[in-house]
Amino acid sequence: MKKNTKWVSMLVIAAMLTVVGCSSNNGSNSGSSADPAPAPTNAPSAESSSNPDERAKDLSFTMYVPDLAKAVPSGNLLEDPTIAYMAKASGITPNITFLANANYVDQLKLKFAASEFPDVYMGFGLTQGDGALDNDLILPLNELIEAHGPNLKQYIPQYAWDAVTINGQIMAIPEPSNTPSSRLFFIRKDWMEHLGITEYPKTSIRDGDPNQNGEKDEIAFTMREKFSWTGDNIWGMWGISPYEGIELDGEVVPGFIHPNMKKGLAFMQTMYKEGLLDSEFLLNSSAITNQKIASGKAGTWGGTPSTAFFFQKLVSDASPGVNADVVVFPTPRGTGYDGPIGAVNFKVNKSYLIMKSAKDPVAVVKFFDWLFSDEGQIFSEIGVEGINYAEEGGNYFYRQSSEAEAKTEWRNVLKMHAHNEKAFAAKYSGSEYEKMLRGIEIANKEGIESLTMGMPAVGQNLFNLYYEFHEPAARIIVEGADVDQVWDEFVKDWRAQGGQELIDEMTKWVKENKQ
Repeated sequence: MKKNTKWVSMLVIAAMLTVVGCSSNNGSNSGSSADPAPAPTNAPSAESSSNPDERAKDLSFTMYVPDLAKAVPSGNLLEDPTIAYMAKASGITPNITFLANANYVDQLKLKFAASEFPDVYMGFGLTQGDGALDNDLILPLNELIEAHGPNLKQYIPQYAWDAVTINGQIMAIPEPSNTPSSRLFFIRKDWMEHLGITEYPKTSIRDGDPNQNGEKDEIAFTMREKFSWTGDNIWGMWGISPYEGIELDGEVVPGFIHPNMKKGLAFMQTMYKEGLLDSEFLLNSSAITNQKIASGKAGTWGGTPSTAFFFQKLVSDASPGVNADVVVFPTPRGTGYDGPIGAVNFKVNKSYLIMKSAKDPVAVVKFFDWLFSDEGQIFSEIGVEGINYAEEGGNYFYRQSSEAEAKTEWRNVLKMHAHNEKAFAAKYSGSEYEKMLRGIEIANKEGIESLTMGMPAVGQNLFNLYYEFHEPAARIIVEGADVDQVWDEFVKDWRAQGGQELIDEMTKWVKENKQ
């Protein structure tokens, strides 16, 4: 490998792109359940009422949602102004039960085991271990959406429908991701400017005192423990995600079994040898990583697209006298690879599953159709006029602090659309607007697919197999062990010690549900 004192060969990640032969890609309430609002009594059913206006008044349903660890309404929910507005505007009364965010799925399991079923509940994709889908408790929605969901059909893209469809049956109402690619690379652009560097994927920012504190304390590239977050982006340079399903020789395997995994390991091994990778990357918690970023020691790292301004604020608040400029940049392309790059696509943020026992599934579909209307999108994202925002001449003036003051932060459980420019412009402005928009743009241009997205949880023994690659990966990166020898031996042993069973289960599920 060529050494060069200024390291004009890449950007942190890219610092090694030359080494490994990569080239640029151009291209608080925690647990209280509120009493549900009383349902109308002695009212005609949604299907039997002959008067459409009367029928709209009587539409109602029950739902379970997490409280997001925020303050939530209690008592008669229709006395809460936000819920009252929502019920009046949609013509439908959602009788909401808030479950504690910290153990939401566990509470779902308990309620379902006791046959305490809501009409609809919030999930994360199709399954989160609650057992409802596996036990045939979920209602297919194709006909209901066709008949009662014009906004759902208009605003939900096909990729989101695909993520909640099994054998042609739509099993949930999805919230399409605003930023499908789940991770992006971040860099201190001001460091680049101090070194006279102009191209993102061509230069290291370790040497030359880029943070200008007179000390050699820069960390060119930091990442978090357990190979999470940023590790995904590195393997994504070669089109894989360690934990997600990918096709290999007719089987569906976890990404770490794919040969391209070794290219990412060799890449990080070289980075570690050259002092470009944080020597403490195996121990960095989220808090420690953020502290390194805030203190001005980290030059490049990974994060979600939604944090496109968070890191800017983190650094600026910690060092107000420094003109920090934190930006996102596209994932570089690994050498010898010409397929999709980036982190795995999470096409759906959350979803709502309607149970077969629902008394009026039409009411549920109509309510979510309203959430996707222009009015519903503004409501779910910036709230109620006079409480959370003001409107003048078609422009919205949003007050972020109103959410905590009015205890309306829980409302995010009802945000179901992707990008709404009017709401986006109301929430962000100036540099924050530009950085957030840049994150959205990049995340929509890259990303890799997972064949097993939405696959039901496997048994604990098989689940544990996903994490066994950590130890040999650490040996390769930190100790400099031979990549081919160590990894090929690990894969062989892993398959023999239960891994093949996991592969067989993944392959069977994909063939039965996605092909």
